[in-house]
Amino acid sequence: MRKSPALLDHVVLLLPYADLVELPKWVLDRFTITSGGKHSDGKTENRLVLFRDGTYLELIAFIRDDPAKRKGHRWDKDFGIVDYALTTRIDFEYATLQERMKASGSGINYAEPVEGGRMRPDKGEVKWKVTMPQGIEHGAVPFWCHDLTPRERRVPAFDGNTYHPCGAVGVADILVDLGEKDFERVCLALPAVANLPEVGDAAYTVSTPFEIGRPEEPRIKLRKRGSEEEQKLRLTLQIQCPGRGDQPDIAETIGDGTVLINFVNGKKHDKDEGKSQSPDKGKGKEMEMEKEKAIEKGKKKDNYLDVVLARDKRSNDAA
Repeated sequence: MRKSPALLDHVVLLLPYADLVELPKWVLDRFTITSGGKHSDGKTENRLVLFRDGTYLELIAFIRDDPAKRKGHRWDKDFGIVDYALTTRIDFEYATLQERMKASGSGINYAEPVEGGRMRPDKGEVKWKVTMPQGIEHGAVPFWCHDLTPRERRVPAFDGNTYHPCGAVGVADILVDLGEKDFERVCLALPAVANLPEVGDAAYTVSTPFEIGRPEEPRIKLRKRGSEEEQKLRLTLQIQCPGRGDQPDIAETIGDGTVLINFVNGKKHDKDEGKSQSPDKGKGKEMEMEKEKAIEKGKKKDNYLDVVLARDKRSNDAA
């Protein structure tokens, strides 16, 4: 399958400032938190949930929930998943992006890159450029984020901070629910954003910064919302938790918004239609036992997901 040069960089979760300062139980019980910092525009502050595939979930809030800081900001939205970003390892060609977007006929384009940054708690400075979409609501298509300082300053994935109580290893999917008019436009735009290969009905694959041996790449999945009451943009994050996909999903209502995060095994995209497609439990258990035996005896080359499945099974047996 043809791969896009685009990499999934991060997903943005907007929270109230009080929740960012003192994270709620539904966050702390599931994730290991890494410090972020205040952004250079003085409007927002963040903390991070870093994953082993090199992506991360950005927990962001407007400082002290100041309405003046919210006004006119691209994320002046209801609380929840509000946006997601791509990046590249190769040089980013803005002019080429604009040519692709114009040829798509979607009416969506991108503004010129703008510098941003923040100070880390250790006083280290982080700098980047963001390239934001125009002509559609933010979050309907991804923005671009490219580092001006080494990426590991912005995404310090080490010292055990990628290990999470929920078993998360990375992003499985981003589900983008759109009204009918925007759905048609984004279907035209998304392949042009980064030459993303289509793998199904309005589903597009994207790579991640680190390879972790999973059988399927993450997807951006577009879905058309049905009724007139459901024309509002809605984003759902699906997180890959090998062997732990049956744990409760997150549907946390905050004000007028809802945080939607699903947990999936990652062997297939099993919740993209809003329902969990459970495999045969007996066969799944038998397969996991066979994998564990093979790993222990050295008869099978280690695959990251298989190792995690075997580890989690041993933990469950001991519990």
